[in-house]
Amino acid sequence: MRTTILAVMAAAAVSTTALGQAVRAWGENFYGQCNVPADLGPCIAVAGRGGHTVALRTDGVVRAWGWNGHGQSNVPSGLGPCTAVSAGGWHTVALRTDGIVRAWGAGTTNTGLHPNYGQSIVPSDLGPCTAVCGGERHTVALRTDGIVRAWGDNFYFQCNVPADLGPCTAIAAASHTVAVRTDGVVRAWGRNDYGQCNVPANLGPCTAVAAGGLHTVALRTDGIVRAWGAGTTGTGSEPSYGQSIVPTDLGPCTAVSAGAWHTVALRTDGIVRAWGHNLSGQCNVRADLGLCIAVAAGGSHTVALRTDACDSSQDYNANGTPDDCECVADLSNDRSVNGTDLGDLLAYWGPTTSSAASQRADLNRDGYVNADDLGYLLSQWGPCTN
Repeated sequence: MRTTILAVMAAAAVSTTALGQAVRAWGENFYGQCNVPADLGPCIAVAGRGGHTVALRTDGVVRAWGWNGHGQSNVPSGLGPCTAVSAGGWHTVALRTDGIVRAWGAGTTNTGLHPNYGQSIVPSDLGPCTAVCGGERHTVALRTDGIVRAWGDNFYFQCNVPADLGPCTAIAAASHTVAVRTDGVVRAWGRNDYGQCNVPANLGPCTAVAAGGLHTVALRTDGIVRAWGAGTTGTGSEPSYGQSIVPTDLGPCTAVSAGAWHTVALRTDGIVRAWGHNLSGQCNVRADLGLCIAVAAGGSHTVALRTDACDSSQDYNANGTPDDCECVADLSNDRSVNGTDLGDLLAYWGPTTSSAASQRADLNRDGYVNADDLGYLLSQWGPCTN
């Protein structure tokens, strides 16, 4: 049985302005994964896995550092600007502004021998996507039509997307795969020796998920965090480190991430909380961290994106991320608010539906795509400045 456990998160594309360096990392640093480059600059997303860290700058440039034994930290020179990143066990995945998925590191060949299972060979028929996630040895992508695709190591059938899954809005991967359907229902498949794929019957609708080494974390629509799989007890013996015991005083959150044996959550007030395995201090949130807008859990390290790089005075779409930290009206993810975005907004005019595209066009989240959204889009016309 394969026992290698590494952490993964579904990379979130959270924006910030170019006012200062805002990435912080702590925990295990054997490969330098916590040594944030001094010249990194302001970022819009962070990801962690195993021994490397990935960041997406505000100009769309991808940077990676830490473990590089398979070239996972060697960002391709011709990658181009991106909107999302994810760190796999031995590879890295990025989503370009045109929706094209790129991957590098282990798995550029498919020998069937560890760690090369083709996880970095993007299917030629994949098409444009809205989200990506690197698992331990496989890759998952969410297409613009909501369809989930997966490729790479399939030892635990983690690449066998259920035929009845339907369109989704969020994905996560480790040695198992997790997805959130457009109706908020969570589905999971793949490795299940600790019940990490046994979604609780009373979970309720969710907005985000994260896949840890042997556990799963979900963020409900009411901001409540739930977790299951390994770590429902805190025996201190592998793999039960309490990573699935959500603190009773946690409160509502806006984001979650799962490491090998620890869990990280971002509260609605910007406070970062972490629990579970803490051998390397990955759960010891830095006293000087301050408020954050994004978190990522690596194998035994934690990464956060602080709010000190943005003006939090306005939040038009009420998603917890200040307007100064994201280009809200850029519906097409091309780093500009233009005719394409106008067309997308008008296509979903009226009451919102369950589709992710319709909900995104509702810029102020009032349940309708209407003149208020149109006015805001027009006020933001032109290149994104964050």
